[in-house]
Amino acid sequence: MNWPTIIVSAIIATVFVWIVAASIRNKKKGKTSCSCGSSCAGCALKDNCHSHT
Repeated sequence: MNWPTIIVSAIIATVFVWIVAASIRNKKKGKTSCSCGSSCAGCALKDNCHSHT
């Protein structure tokens, strides 16, 4: 492998790890990736999106 390939691979791996870590952090804070906003009544994923506790 040459240096440019290693650098690009490292950047891609760093971005991937950052996205996964942000997703885990948001999940622990109770945030979801649901994009229905505040009107979940018409959302097809309303039962999967928010926990009903």
